[in-house]
Amino acid sequence: MNTAIKVVAAVAALSVSSLVSAVPVLSISGQGHSAASAAEAAFLSSLSGSAITESFDRGYAVGDQATTINSVFGVGSFTSVTPGTGGACNSGSYSCADGLAVLSSATSPFNGRFALSSPQWLDSMDAREMTISPTTGYNSIGFYMTDPNDSSGRFSIGGLDFSFGDIFGSSLGSGKVFYVSLFDAAGLGDVSIFSNANGDGYGLDNVTIGSVAVPEPGTFALLGLGLLGLGAARKRASK
Repeated sequence: MNTAIKVVAAVAALSVSSLVSAVPVLSISGQGHSAASAAEAAFLSSLSGSAITESFDRGYAVGDQATTINSVFGVGSFTSVTPGTGGACNSGSYSCADGLAVLSSATSPFNGRFALSSPQWLDSMDAREMTISPTTGYNSIGFYMTDPNDSSGRFSIGGLDFSFGDIFGSSLGSGKVFYVSLFDAAGLGDVSIFSNANGDGYGLDNVTIGSVAVPEPGTFALLGLGLLGLGAARKRASK
């Protein structure tokens, strides 16, 4: 039995209350607009109280580019920690070194990244590391992610690594879309996204933060995906 399976088996014995306090619960929708939209609707319906969504439509000019882009609605900030190093992010007036950018289909130098329910999105501009820093006081975040086609990429959440290969699949072509949601009983902290290939990136849209008392049962059904990432992280650390 490999390490990842051991972790899943061990957590299966925990109670719901101890489970949600033990690790962040990361959920990934099926691939495609229909599955991602359904996952977004389920996430929004699970939130109690007020929620804030950043669609990158109002308060930004198309083509705005900066190392850190702050949400105009108070969702938090998005930072290019390690910029891209070449390729399409250096096209036209854009520079990889200038950081993240708000793009539209008319201005994007990339294939496969697109807006979902709005005309604009936030693009990683092939950043090797990007960090989402949510506003404090919430325990859940959800967002669309398009074109996460770096099979060696990963999320890093609270010191745990979740491999793209484990959660999205190892063969990801351009134009794929997923809905990603995260619940952390301890409260949201930074979410770092790593892309380990030059000239590879992704787009984010409709980033929502809010709070839930306890994740819905459907969320727990997907917990194994996050735990596989946890197991893989522990396996790498043990080598």
